[in-house]
Amino acid sequence: MNTVALQRQFQYRLAQLGAVGTLGLVMVLVAVIGWFTVIRAGEKELANSHKKLASLQQQVQTKSSLPVSSALNHEEQLRVFYNSFPSADKVPDALKRIYRAAEKQELMLETGEYNWLQTGSDRLARYRISLPVKGSFKEVLGFMDSVLYDNPTLALENAAFKRDKVDDAAIEAKLVFVVFVDAQP
Repeated sequence: MNTVALQRQFQYRLAQLGAVGTLGLVMVLVAVIGWFTVIRAGEKELANSHKKLASLQQQVQTKSSLPVSSALNHEEQLRVFYNSFPSADKVPDALKRIYRAAEKQELMLETGEYNWLQTGSDRLARYRISLPVKGSFKEVLGFMDSVLYDNPTLALENAAFKRDKVDDAAIEAKLVFVVFVDAQP
């Protein structure tokens, strides 16, 4: 069948339906599209809720496994505090979570600066990660939120945003994260 024949067939079927039938068909199509849109949004929200629930369950488990701080002396409190930080060999795991968060927000991390910072007497070492990021403001904020949420011993040290024109959708951001690690596990 050619396109002219299909067009005539479609017009004939619409004429058979009449105005009320055509309106009903349009309403059914809008309802189906709306249903799929709502279901997709609900699935994303459900996935985020499951992620938050898992994190909260892990926090509750960690807190319930720690001894009550009032019963601990000063050295035991320090031991518990330092044990809450990962060892230095876990930095690659933090980097994987950072890159996974960038992929989730569809951002490319092409370059980065990585510095190991530790003074001789400090037990906590810092691993500074400086990342230039380009994307929409929503994507960059989502990336920052995801990185901080997935890495509890990571802090945002600095964030600088730049937009060439006011009406540009994309921004350039320079994000500096610091991963705190226990240098003496």
